[in-house]
Amino acid sequence: MAKATRNLITEVLNPEDNNRNTVHVVANAIYFKGEWRDPFDKEDTVDREFHRLDGSSVEVPFLQSWSYQYIDCHSGFKVLKLPYEMMNESNWDWMLYHSLPKFCMCVFLPDDRKGLQGMVEEIASSPKFFHDHLPLKCVPVGQFRLPKFKLSFETRIVAEDLKHLGLHLPFDEAEANMTDMLLEEDERRVFVSHVIHKAVIEMTEAGSEAAAVTVECDDMGCSLYDDSPPPPKPVDFVAEHPFTFFIVEETSGAVVFSGHVLDPSKEE
Repeated sequence: MAKATRNLITEVLNPEDNNRNTVHVVANAIYFKGEWRDPFDKEDTVDREFHRLDGSSVEVPFLQSWSYQYIDCHSGFKVLKLPYEMMNESNWDWMLYHSLPKFCMCVFLPDDRKGLQGMVEEIASSPKFFHDHLPLKCVPVGQFRLPKFKLSFETRIVAEDLKHLGLHLPFDEAEANMTDMLLEEDERRVFVSHVIHKAVIEMTEAGSEAAAVTVECDDMGCSLYDDSPPPPKPVDFVAEHPFTFFIVEETSGAVVFSGHVLDPSKEE
């Protein structure tokens, strides 16, 4: 697992998860490492206050930029899109470029320091809301600060969530039928006892690195040049309070990672 995720996730199972009744452990790992199309300069990184939801604050490193950025302002929140590098200039291929997946990180920042929950509810209000509010053009920035962070998340209640969605059979000790996972002569009854999910993401000046693992245990029993219109007004984007982020593949619209940043000084 460590090799598959470049040491972002070194272990998922606890000793008690793998016992004499365990027949199979099925693991699915996703690893993503992206470099920004326009990396941030480490010399510009500064320590500033980040305001937590409880009203306290903590000093953390912030990335800074004075370049044009993909930013859109909406009622109650702003959205930032940071594209990842697709190809190096040294091996640029225009035809290949159009066939490659295009990834970006999208940051949804509420205007209110305690507005994260309301904004997330708004995002979840409609399947089209997320994609309808992504920035389409670059704008000049005034103040631009985004905290560096490394977050990890683990949950062992995925099975309960799946049951709530209607998937009951694999977890039913009496009814589950997974004989295809066993040898023909093996007549033991197997069911899914645990589904464990762990994710880690780290964001730096160069880009972001993310990994996620889901394990099942089976037990017996920009455009800068335009001469015609006047330049747009600079936009501030200062993520100094809790926000939510998504890593998106733009061609398909698929969200491959998502999370909330509540305190960049903590990993969990």
